[in-house]
Amino acid sequence: MPKYNTCPKCGSLNSKIKHGKTKNGTQRYKCKSCLKTFILNESPTKYLQNSDYTLKRFIGLMIDDVALDVIARNLKMNIKTTHYYRYLVFHSLKNYQEEVKLSGKILIDETFMRIQESQYKLYRPDGKGIRGLSFNQLCIITLIDLTGICTAKISSRAMALPDDYKRLFNHNIKAVKLFIHDGNPKSYQFMNQFNCNKVDARRDYSENYSTDLIDSLHRNIKRYLFKHAGYRLKNLQYYLDFFVYRHNHLLSKKPKNKRQELIIKNQMIDDLFLKILSNKKSITYNTYLNDKGITDILESHM
Repeated sequence: MPKYNTCPKCGSLNSKIKHGKTKNGTQRYKCKSCLKTFILNESPTKYLQNSDYTLKRFIGLMIDDVALDVIARNLKMNIKTTHYYRYLVFHSLKNYQEEVKLSGKILIDETFMRIQESQYKLYRPDGKGIRGLSFNQLCIITLIDLTGICTAKISSRAMALPDDYKRLFNHNIKAVKLFIHDGNPKSYQFMNQFNCNKVDARRDYSENYSTDLIDSLHRNIKRYLFKHAGYRLKNLQYYLDFFVYRHNHLLSKKPKNKRQELIIKNQMIDDLFLKILSNKKSITYNTYLNDKGITDILESHM
């Protein structure tokens, strides 16, 4: 959508000048022709035809894990519009996992997602079949502390390397007392950076430690992704960001019943709506179509 340097009051071209800021720090402008002041609306919702109420309903249905085609039918929206709305939500959470802090006893593990899209599959040099299965899977590294707060990030094709753990999670560790792991040697360099004990749950014969909590997280992630079968693989990290946001938000509030859970979900709707509005950059449908996502990881080793 083209953006013109015009006055929204009188339509004069190239007539606006800066005129101080509002109480919340938003830039205010003044038109030299009509002398009226105004604020430019640069939020991603500027050109949306549907109301803010419809967008909030869309966010609520996303939180309830409703499939996109069902959302489009219930809200009587074009499927392309729902794709764009979902991208607005995903984009608002693009940096969310960078702010997550884990502390206390932390479990660390990996899970894998099969690469289904044919253009990203790796085949044997002789052309006879698909190359080793490990190269046709994406590695998702997950960390979770005993309060249930978690992170989940795609590291690479096949098994993650030691540097992947450091690159992705060093800034997520606040104050660790103990690492509980499954014996994967690739994660040792990451854990050795911190002055704490490490326990291999697979070799803990006292049965005081287990990986049940993180195994349950992996099952929930795969169940969530299964509900959205048909998503483009390049957007997988966006789906994980949303899953982690919803998971952490619900756990941090600790609802005791369905009524409290409903209140928390309504708070999430308002929070996500404000996050979308806070994106000053104009995000168009072409931005969504041209977003590369994790294409760099998918095309590695090819």
